[in-house]
Amino acid sequence: MELFLENIAKDAMDPTIYQYFKGLQDRRIVFNDEVDDRIVESVMLPLLEMDNDGSGKPITIVLNTCGGSLFDGMPLCDIIDNLKTPTTILVTGHAYSMGGYFLMAGYSNPNVTKKCFKHSTALLHGGSSYMEGTSSSVKDTFKFTERFEQRLRDYTLSHSKITEDEYERMERYEWYMDSDDMLKYGLVDEVIGA
Repeated sequence: MELFLENIAKDAMDPTIYQYFKGLQDRRIVFNDEVDDRIVESVMLPLLEMDNDGSGKPITIVLNTCGGSLFDGMPLCDIIDNLKTPTTILVTGHAYSMGGYFLMAGYSNPNVTKKCFKHSTALLHGGSSYMEGTSSSVKDTFKFTERFEQRLRDYTLSHSKITEDEYERMERYEWYMDSDDMLKYGLVDEVIGA
């Protein structure tokens, strides 16, 4: 496997592909993309393999995302919450929208450490939904969305230092955070270079 990844990394003309495959060799997963269904192959599967390979060697997830699909991203939070291997999540630039939930993941897991740089930022917000169809299907979708929003609220309150009052006050706004805010609210454990 290692030789295969080494050959892909060497032959890659695109620096993004090169860094991704080189990172896998070093137990580093680079996620610098929008969150969609590709996250299964690019992050979840390699992370599960590394966590279950029995080596116990530390894993690093390099995160820089503008966010994306909660339905595709929240399962990664579940994986991070249950990691057995020492893992560091490092925000290099920003963790917006779904990326903010990635930072909450692992909040109570002693194997997970989250770091960012002094000028890294995060964004928490209510997100957006699009519904179409018959009136009954739109109603069904709306009911499901309300239940899912409640789960996200519960996750936020149990995976951060954000209080219920703060959540209620900010849930309908674009809540941008600098590195000091991310540390204050428990989204990161350390600010590098502060």
